Amino acid sequence: MSGTFRLLSTLAMVAIPLVVTLYWLAFDYLPEDMVAGVLPGDTLRPLGLMPCLLALAACLPPTAALVRGFALLRRLFGLYGRGRVFSQDVVDCYRRLGRTLLCWGATLFLQTPLLALALSSANPPGRHVISVGIGTGELTAVFLGGLALLISWVMDEGRKLDEEQSLTV
Repeated sequence: MSGTFRLLSTLAMVAIPLVVTLYWLAFDYLPEDMVAGVLPGDTLRPLGLMPCLLALAACLPPTAALVRGFALLRRLFGLYGRGRVFSQDVVDCYRRLGRTLLCWGATLFLQTPLLALALSSANPPGRHVISVGIGTGELTAVFLGGLALLISWVMDEGRKLDEEQSLTV
C-alpha cells in the first residue's frame, strides 16, 4: 500500500501544477461550463493573456503548498515502505505536513482576492472586482493541518515509548 500511495503522491506532484498551468493558459478557449463561477462580477471573455497570467500567478502559492504536501506524503510513504513507523523522520514528516496544510489554507484565503483582481484587471476603470471569503477549502486545510500536527505529537509519543521498550531488557 505504501508503494501505491507513494506513486500517487508523485503523480500528484507532477500533475497538479501542470493542470493548473494548462487551465489558465487555455482559459479563453475552454467551454463555458469549465469556467462557470470563476469569473467575478460581469467580467467578459475572452480575457486575454495578461489577466490569465495574473490568475496563474495568484494560483501559484496554494499550488506550491499543495505540491509540498504531496512531496511530504511521498517521503512519509517511503518511510512506511521501509518499515519505519515510529521514527523521528516520520514525526518530522507529520509536523511539516501539518504546517504545510496550515500554509495551504492561508494561501487559499489569499488566492480569492488576488484571483478576483487578476481576472477583472482587463475590465474598464471602476469595474475591477476584489472579493474576500472563507470557504470549505480553507477551513478543511486548516482542520487537516491541525489534525496532522496532533498526529505528529501522538507519533512522537509512540516513538518515545518504542525507544524505551527497545532499551528495556
